[in-house]
Amino acid sequence: MRIGPHQLANRTLLAPMAGVTDRPFRRLCRALGAGLAVCEMLSADPRLRDTAKSRRRADHAGEPGPVAVQLAGADPVQLAEAARRAVDEGAGIIDLNMGCPAKKVCNAWCGSALLRDEALVGRILTAVVAAVDVPVTLKIRTGWDRTHRNAVTLARIAEAAGVQALAVHGRTRADAFQGAAEYDTIARVKAAVAVPVIANGDITSPEQARAVLEHTGADAVMIGRAALGRPWIFREIDHYLRTGRTPPPPAAAQAGQS
Repeated sequence: MRIGPHQLANRTLLAPMAGVTDRPFRRLCRALGAGLAVCEMLSADPRLRDTAKSRRRADHAGEPGPVAVQLAGADPVQLAEAARRAVDEGAGIIDLNMGCPAKKVCNAWCGSALLRDEALVGRILTAVVAAVDVPVTLKIRTGWDRTHRNAVTLARIAEAAGVQALAVHGRTRADAFQGAAEYDTIARVKAAVAVPVIANGDITSPEQARAVLEHTGADAVMIGRAALGRPWIFREIDHYLRTGRTPPPPAAAQAGQS
């Protein structure tokens, strides 16, 4: 799959997870087959720019490229400036978070709270795309709740603004991580736009990855919680998609060397 000028090695991506996908874990997942690993979410709020947590999350030393930096915020000007700063510090892809369901994020009108304001989404995306010369990607959910699934509309807004890839988690914000992910909305998003679409949610095995890709027509899968304790799942999925066979898990010594 290609994101702008970046040809990814395969169709598996590590999802950004705050407190989990730190630099060592991202490097491990890349070594064990992930085609791309998106960093932990960084706030665009300039008041948080120089905290110890932000400095640690912005450290990408030794990571294989392209480095994908995820930003969260609700102010187009702040997000554009944060994107420029991230690119200056080595980001090759800017990813915007409009999918986080956490209350403390949504209460600040960030993350998936933005799904309720399509006009603001458009302003944010337009500002960030104009601010940087690297690809901008977006992660969303299917909508705010099950009666307001507007992912297709948001995808069209994103494409019109110049976003170059879109990841869709198959739940609404109200669902959080409860219940089963649904993939019909992701399929409708894929049919509505020409940019690459990445399917996310409940993908826990090579067989499930293939089934989701076939059902949705998505270009790639994004793995989150299933990679915890099993970071070689990316290698398994990639091998299965290419050959129809699941390879054995890596030996402990091999995983340690990675």
